[in-house]
Order: sequence, then structure tokens, then C-alpha cells
Amino acid sequence: PDLGQPGLGRATYLFAHAREGMFLPLLRTPEREQLGVVVEVWTSDDLHFLYSIVDVRRDQRDLIDALTADSEQLWLQTSEGPKGTKGKTQVIAEPLSVNAADPADAHPKPKPVVCG
Repeated sequence: PDLGQPGLGRATYLFAHAREGMFLPLLRTPEREQLGVVVEVWTSDDLHFLYSIVDVRRDQRDLIDALTADSEQLWLQTSEGPKGTKGKTQVIAEPLSVNAADPADAHPKPKPVVCG
């Protein structure tokens, strides 16, 4: 089993720092308030995927469930503390729809941030 890109029928795993403009809301928002929230993902082949959050897991230490997923899922991960903190927050979302995307939306101008 492998991770994959959206639309390939297996888990897609995205991760980012718990910082403003990145995945900080996943860490700050209580689990119950995240359930049902719609997550948007654009791909380089100009597709727009919508997913609904179904589970939030704190203090996770592996990717086993994502690696062994047998259906399309979106997994989001962020850290829970300073560098070296082992536990991670994982958010799992199930697919809702996929549609053609405006190429401008699928290819936004990058806004790099230098991480310390």
C-alpha cells in the first residue's frame, strides 16, 4: 500500500507547520468544531477536490492507518509542539466531489516562508 495523489483511490497525506497561513487551525480548533468542515485541494492537473473532515486524532506517532487505507481519503498533519515533540495532530477527511478547476486557482503564485 502506498500514499497517492487525490483521485487515485487511496490516502493522500499532506503536512505543514502549525503556523499562521499553514496548518495552525488544525491544532487550535477543538476536534468537535472540525468535524464536517470542508477541505479544498487543488491539483496541478487543474482539478478541485472537496473533502469533509470525519476524524481528528491528537498525539499520533505513525502513519500506519493512512498507509493501509483502502479507499480515497485526505490526511492532514501538523506538529503539536516545538521541534522534537513526537506527537502529531492528524485530520482525516473523506471525499465529497471533484471538478475541473480554474488553472489560476490550481497554480497560485507561491508565497515562500523561511522557517527557522
